[in-house]
Amino acid sequence: MALLLLPVTLGWSAVAAAQRPAVSPPLARALARDTSFTVWLFLRPGISFGTARERVLAAGGTVRVASRWLHALSARGPSPTLRVLAQDPTFRRMQPVGRWRLKPGPDPTRPPPAAPLLGPDTCAAAGDPTNGPSDMPYRQLDLRPLTDRGVDGSGVRIVILDAGFNTLDPDFAGVTVKAQYDFVYGDSIVRDDSTELLDPQYHGTAVWSLFAANVPGRLVGIARGASYLLAKTEDVRSETRVEEDNYVAALEWADSIGVDIASSSLGYLAFDNGFSYTPAELNGDVAVTSVAAESASAHGILVVTAAGNSGPGFRTLVTPGDAKSVITAGAEDSTGAIAAFSSRGPTADGRLKPDLTAPGVAVCTDAGGQLGRLNGTSFATPLLAASAALLKELQPALGPLALRDALRRYGTNAAHPDSTRGWGRPDVALSAVFPVGVTALSPLPPVLTSITPLFAWSVGTTPGFAGPVTYRLRIGRDSLFAKPTLDTTLTGVTQYLPRTAFKPGAPLFWRVDATAGAMSVTTGAVGPIRVPAWATLLTLSDSAGVTTDSAQPTFVWKAPGISAPPGPLVFDIQIYRTSQQFPNPGTPPFPIFGAAGLTDTAFRIPMPLDRNGAFYWTLTVHAGPDTTLVPSAGIFVVLDDSAPPATLLYQNFPNPFPAAGRDSTCVWIDIATPGQTELQVLDLRGGVVRRLIPNIELSGVLSPGRYGRGAPGASTCDPLLSWDGRADDGRYVPPGVYLLRLQSGPTVLFKRLVFTGRRH
Repeated sequence: MALLLLPVTLGWSAVAAAQRPAVSPPLARALARDTSFTVWLFLRPGISFGTARERVLAAGGTVRVASRWLHALSARGPSPTLRVLAQDPTFRRMQPVGRWRLKPGPDPTRPPPAAPLLGPDTCAAAGDPTNGPSDMPYRQLDLRPLTDRGVDGSGVRIVILDAGFNTLDPDFAGVTVKAQYDFVYGDSIVRDDSTELLDPQYHGTAVWSLFAANVPGRLVGIARGASYLLAKTEDVRSETRVEEDNYVAALEWADSIGVDIASSSLGYLAFDNGFSYTPAELNGDVAVTSVAAESASAHGILVVTAAGNSGPGFRTLVTPGDAKSVITAGAEDSTGAIAAFSSRGPTADGRLKPDLTAPGVAVCTDAGGQLGRLNGTSFATPLLAASAALLKELQPALGPLALRDALRRYGTNAAHPDSTRGWGRPDVALSAVFPVGVTALSPLPPVLTSITPLFAWSVGTTPGFAGPVTYRLRIGRDSLFAKPTLDTTLTGVTQYLPRTAFKPGAPLFWRVDATAGAMSVTTGAVGPIRVPAWATLLTLSDSAGVTTDSAQPTFVWKAPGISAPPGPLVFDIQIYRTSQQFPNPGTPPFPIFGAAGLTDTAFRIPMPLDRNGAFYWTLTVHAGPDTTLVPSAGIFVVLDDSAPPATLLYQNFPNPFPAAGRDSTCVWIDIATPGQTELQVLDLRGGVVRRLIPNIELSGVLSPGRYGRGAPGASTCDPLLSWDGRADDGRYVPPGVYLLRLQSGPTVLFKRLVFTGRRH
C-alpha cells in the first residue's frame, strides 16, 4: 500500500512573516525611536522601480536614489513609515544608508580645524624645472618616460568622486570637464562659496590637482589630457551627511555618460547614525559602495579607491577598499617606506589589500589657487588613477582587471605581495610598454612533447615610442644557465632548434628577456621540463620480467615528436639471450637477432625464439647524427607448454637480491616425472630456512610440468615460487649465501643464492 504524504499548510501569519523584508539589527533597534532615517530598500527579483517607489510614497516616505546596479532604492522617512515598509513584501532587505563620520582624533588627510586650510606654501619651485616639487611622484612611479613623450591621458575619461571642486581655479585652465553634478544639493555646480571652516571643495580640488592642475615649475598634473566628470558626493556638514547613496548614484551617472576610470579618495566604515560595518563584513559583498564598485568594474570602469588612514593596525580598511576588482591605494613616503597611517588588510575573506601604493606623504597639491603638502591615502589614490589613465591611453584594449594586473605586475613588492603594501609601488612606464609581461608559451613543464621543440613566447602590444623589441633566449640544463645550450638574441617570438636533439638526463630550462629601449622584462627560468626518452618500450619490457606464449612476438614502442631535420627518428632493434640474471645493458653480449633502419614503431621478429628461454631487447634510436640506447626494463621469457624432458632447478633471478624493481627472487623448476617433491631454502649448515614446496596450492606430489613461470603476458615469476628473504616464522634471515634444494623422486639438485638483506 502506497503512503500518502500530506503537505503541511502554513498559517497566513507564517506566510506573511516569511515575506517580510529582512531588517538589519542596528536598524531594527533604531526603529523603536521617534526619529527619521534614510535606508536602503533592496527590491525582490521582478519588482519594478515604479512599483517600489509607489509603495514608499504610499507609506509616507521619499525616494532619494534608485540604483539599477543594486536593484535598490534609498528612501527617507520617519520611524512609523519605515516600520510599515519593514512589513512590505515588495522588499527583501532594509538597512541604513551609511552617513560618513570621522573617527576621533586627527585625520591626516585634513588640516586641524583651528589652522588655516593649507598653511604656508611648502611647494616652492625647486628641483626639476618643469614639475618642480611635484616631480617626486613622477620619479617614484617612473612616469617621465611616458609624460616626456607627451602621454597625458588623452582620450581617457575619468570620474572623480569627492566633496567638491573649484572649477574656477585658473590652475585648471584648458582641462576638459565633460560633466559635473552635485549629488548633495541636486544641481550641476560642484563648487561652493562656503563660509564653513572646512571648505567643501578643498579636498576634492586637491585630489583633482594631481590629475590636472598646471602651476609651471611647481605642480603639473599627470593626466591633463584626459576628460573629467566631477561628482560631488560628500556633504561635509555635520549630522546631515548621507553619502553611500550619493556614491552609488555617482558611479551609475558616470557609467551612463561613459567613463574609463573612477577615482574615489573616500572611505565608509562608521557612520553618524550609529551604523557601521564590522571587520567580518569587509568581504566585498556586503557594503553597498563595495558592491557598486564591483558593478562598475563589470561595466568596464576601473575604480581606484583609498585604503583609508587608520593604520598601522591590520584589517583597518574602509569600504569600498574591500571590493574585489578595484585598485585599493595605500600610501608611502618619498623613500618608499609605508606610511604609518596607511590602512592595512587583509579583507574578511582573506584577500590581500591594499593592491598598490603611491606617494601619500607630503604630496604637493593645489586646493584652489594655494599650494601645500598634504598626507593621506586620499592623494596616493589620484596618483595611481592618473597612472592608470596613461596606461589606458597607450593600451586602450585593456579592461579594468587587465589595467590593475599590468600595474601590479612590476610593483616593488610583486614578488611577495602582502597586506601592508600589496604589490607595492608600480613601475608605470614598464607596465605601459609590457602590460602583460613576456609570457612563455612553449615548451612548458612537465615534459617535452618533441625532442626538437619550438620555443615560443608573447609580449602583447607594445607602444610605438618604445622602439623595436629584442629577445634574448637562453636554453640550458640548469636554471642559472651556467653552460647554456643556446644563448642568442632575436627579433621574433619563436625559435626552432633544428640541430639540437635533447637527450634524457638533466631537465631542461629556458628563459626569455624582452628589451625595448632601457626597459626589460623576463619570463624567468621556465622549467624544469623533463626530456622524454627517445623511445618508450611498450611490450616485453617490465622490471619484474614478463612472459609470452609467442615464439615470434611483436615488439612495440612509442617515440616523442621530432622535426625534420634532424628527424624522422630511425630505430635499430637488437634481441639478446641472457641468463635469468639480467645483464648490464652497457656491455651486452652479441645479439641473436638485429634489424636496422626501422621507421615504424612496431616490429615482429621473423625468426622463432627458443621456448623456455630468457631474453631482453634494446632499441638504438637515431636522430640525425645523434643516437641513444633504450634497453628493456627487464627480461622476457617465451613459455613452453610441452612436457619437460628432465627435472631441472634453474638459477634463481635476480641473484643477488633484492635488486632494482624486485624485492624477491624467482625460482623455476621443471618436473619430468610425477613424484614426491620438496623445494627448500637452506642455510650453509644445511638447516631448513624456508619451505617453498609443498605450499598452500602445491601439494608434495607434483605432476610433470614447468613451475614458477607467470601466465602469458604476466610477470616472469609465480609468487608461489618466489622468496623474499623471510624464514618460515615470517622474520627476515640475515644477509648471506643460502642454498636452494630441489628433491623430486630420486633427483636432488642445488643452486646457490645470495640475499643482501631487507630493504628499508
